[in-house]
Amino acid sequence: KGFVLFIGAASFLCIPSSFFALNRCGGWKGWLVVLYILQGAGRAVYESTSKGIFADFFPDASASAFANCMLQTAGAFAMCFFLSNSLTGPVLARIAMVLSLLTPLGFLGATALRHVEEKRRRMQEALP
Repeated sequence: KGFVLFIGAASFLCIPSSFFALNRCGGWKGWLVVLYILQGAGRAVYESTSKGIFADFFPDASASAFANCMLQTAGAFAMCFFLSNSLTGPVLARIAMVLSLLTPLGFLGATALRHVEEKRRRMQEALP
């Protein structure tokens, strides 16, 4: 699932990156189709794989995990809505790029933390 999450984050990274690259090249023309493909790939990963990751990380509290996921999504949408009036397109694009880069890093950190906690739990269960 980590590799698929990386593909989705890379897709979301390419969208704002193309904003900078294609504006210098003289226009979008046929490249607009590529943006739709990237958005579709990123959105597919968000709607499937990332929610599966939430379920994997919180198997005993899936309702709480999905509520947390929706809270994060709603907060991000609200922040983007309120900031879109005061920030320019290039600034919002850079923010999206940074968040796209942080997504796989957050997953790797959460995975490492989960392994450490499982190892600690197994060691405590092994004690008499």
